[in-house]
Amino acid sequence: MTLTINYGDELLTITLPPNASIDEYAPRSADGIVDAGQFDSALTDAEEGLFHFSETDLFVINDAYRATPTAKILLWLNQLGRLSDKARFLIATGCHPAPDESQMRKIFGEFYILLKDRIAIHDADDWNAMAEADTDTTGEKVGLNRLFLEAERVVIIGSVEPHYFAGFTGGRKSIFPGLCDYETIVRNHNLAVDFSAAPMKLEGNPVEEHLQSLMRMIPDKKILAVQMVLGSGSDIRAVFCGGVEKAFESATDFAEGTFGHRTDRKYDVVLAEVRPPLDSNLYQLQKSLENCQSAAADEGTAILFSRCREGIGSRQFYDLAGRWSPGDGAIPEGKGSFGRHKLYRVYKIGHRIHIHLYSELAEGVPEKVFFKSARSPQRIIDNSAKNCEYMRVALVRDAGHTVLMS
Repeated sequence: MTLTINYGDELLTITLPPNASIDEYAPRSADGIVDAGQFDSALTDAEEGLFHFSETDLFVINDAYRATPTAKILLWLNQLGRLSDKARFLIATGCHPAPDESQMRKIFGEFYILLKDRIAIHDADDWNAMAEADTDTTGEKVGLNRLFLEAERVVIIGSVEPHYFAGFTGGRKSIFPGLCDYETIVRNHNLAVDFSAAPMKLEGNPVEEHLQSLMRMIPDKKILAVQMVLGSGSDIRAVFCGGVEKAFESATDFAEGTFGHRTDRKYDVVLAEVRPPLDSNLYQLQKSLENCQSAAADEGTAILFSRCREGIGSRQFYDLAGRWSPGDGAIPEGKGSFGRHKLYRVYKIGHRIHIHLYSELAEGVPEKVFFKSARSPQRIIDNSAKNCEYMRVALVRDAGHTVLMS
């Protein structure tokens, strides 16, 4: 049996041995896609009790590490006469690097030149661009972007899909960690060393509980949320507009039915196809492992296919790997510990299953963060088959969004 696997803009061919069976998983297709008219109706309903889109002071939008079709939403708002000519646009980067010129053009599309002078980029290290909102549950101060705090009417535009430790992207994540200070992001992310922080899990998730406590710092803020669940490309399967909590909750319900798959079996080999933009670097691709690792049998194998053309991604987490080894015990808190959740989780998963990465990274780079370089995925599959009388294989399309729950 021959399989094709998407790898960047190429197709790889893998041959399964005769003693193998395969189950394929992917996001479920929708009956239709949202058009401008349906979007207009959703906006009109959401404006009741909040404010009119044309009165927006600030749009908070995702950076290039989400597939959110911001340009399409701006186009529709403009066509509908709802795009405020006074609003500013704030890119919620969290701890990600600022978008470069090509990424900015991708985010804003044809509106980039028109809006360029009204665009700001959040910098989690720049306390001068923030104000102290409050202290969090640990007693530490929390900084929030001044543009956000000073804006009277805010619209957040986001997409909702599974997130490997926050449960889901979207909603509150546009603000926390999207617009807060670096130390707060680190404290939140460090809670993900607890495996109760898991894909599509909100209740009992320590990361989500911390995010909700942060959101209570801004109870009176006028925020209108546009929350989308996406299909292939920039297709919008569903859109929910309204208050942050209500729109996010509706979108997560839809997203769970779209991306989640329950399976009553364990697999000897899991083939995880990582699609753009999550295949851009080593830091981002971990989502794809977390979304499907629980379906791998103990001592089974997971192979991730991700080009990683941008290289490592976050230098901080990679440098931390050079200073910490599992035998050292606890990792120090604070900014210098950023990425500890990623290292710890891959390390623990790697004790249960064999994790391989097929990428353009130099050999030895994945090993530093507990992946194994896979120079020949075919050889790994063939060797796995030798140890199985009957080998079960799962092929996970778009593993950065498709979640296997066992």
